[in-house]
Amino acid sequence: MTPSDGEQPLYLRIAEGLKQQVADGTLAEGSRLPSEQKLAETWDAGRPTVRQALDALRREGVVVTQPNRGTFVRRTPPVQIRSSSRYRRPTTAGGETSPFANDADRSQAHPDWAWQTERVRAQEDIAARLGIATSDYVMRTRYVFTANGVPAQSSTSWEPYELVGGTPIEEPEGDGKIIGVIARMDSIGVNIDRVSEVVRARAATPAERFELQVPGDTWVLAIDRTHWATDHAVETATIVIPADRFALEYDIPIA
Repeated sequence: MTPSDGEQPLYLRIAEGLKQQVADGTLAEGSRLPSEQKLAETWDAGRPTVRQALDALRREGVVVTQPNRGTFVRRTPPVQIRSSSRYRRPTTAGGETSPFANDADRSQAHPDWAWQTERVRAQEDIAARLGIATSDYVMRTRYVFTANGVPAQSSTSWEPYELVGGTPIEEPEGDGKIIGVIARMDSIGVNIDRVSEVVRARAATPAERFELQVPGDTWVLAIDRTHWATDHAVETATIVIPADRFALEYDIPIA
């Protein structure tokens, strides 16, 4: 079938029709789409045209295909607010100091994370962010954070080994008694007084798509964050969050 002038190709009309069914609830989140053959009969189209429509929906993140099971409407996690007020010292002894945990609590989600720490030499870009030499060692920790069991963000942090090496906080998670950069640095007498962030949007890498369980062509927000004590960078991290799962909220005091 050839579209007339100004008419959408049939595969796009099929894709738009299925998106409308998702929007109005005819196809609920997590539900299985009809088979390619059934869709072809419904739309009076060939199966190659239906595959084009499903490919378009996969690229947009509307559906996911599971091998040997079929194509399903993607479950969309609720949007969480990542607030600039997340960086603070606990007001009570033993208070929660993990910014991610605070964010999850506000969204009534259960937070958890896995990590791996190792001592490595700083690469050029990280050395520049920390104001150290590329030959200097840093403690590098890779994280994957989950909310209610669903991957929510990944992060890699770097801390100068000269600062934290040989202290009780050499490994960021340590014994788990002190969580959060600000509280950890307080425990060794380093007073963080500023946090800076630079936010960029980009396409997710294959590794990030796998870690965060997001479809192809997903865009992420990559946040380069640095904790400062006076004019010295004491920690820097790159945080990666799916752009469709988070909204950034800034509260900026005016002096």
